[in-house]
Amino acid sequence: MTNNETLRQTNAFAMLDGLKFGLYWCFGFFCAVKGIGGGTLSTLGMMVIISAPFMGCYLAHRFEAQVRPDGSVSYGKAYLYSALLYFYAATILALVAYVYFRWFDGGSFVDSFMAVQNTPEMQEAMRVSGMQQYFDTIVAQSGFDNLGEMLRSITPAEIAASLFNMNIFLGLLLSLITALVGK
Repeated sequence: MTNNETLRQTNAFAMLDGLKFGLYWCFGFFCAVKGIGGGTLSTLGMMVIISAPFMGCYLAHRFEAQVRPDGSVSYGKAYLYSALLYFYAATILALVAYVYFRWFDGGSFVDSFMAVQNTPEMQEAMRVSGMQQYFDTIVAQSGFDNLGEMLRSITPAEIAASLFNMNIFLGLLLSLITALVGK
């Protein structure tokens, strides 16, 4: 198999698995966003976030098993697959997050976050930990009157770009481990 064919095969597997993995991330994203106040959805979202690296390792191992008859899978090929897997998943999640926050959310996420933020328990925890002073300083430096106003100023494109960048960075790091497990 030539290098070009190997690259195309690896990309094809990563694209298909990245689609599934991205949809899994989207499920976790929706659970985390809708369960911001706590409860079952929040727990489910956290479970998806925690299990994502393990699912990535499973998909990488499955990829290795599927292409094994074509020859052994080198660490480089396993890393390329893993990095592309995380790239495609991050792309899908960023697109879904953009669509959600642009057309469907209508500010409900920030409202839910601020409702949790304003509970007496959270206010006390923020005060004791010193986080309230930290948030107050950030809000004052940014020129906004309060945290809610500052959060509402973040555009859907900025949210999607932040999610994409964070997931690409983490994906490149996790790919180092995922490739070892998958190989």
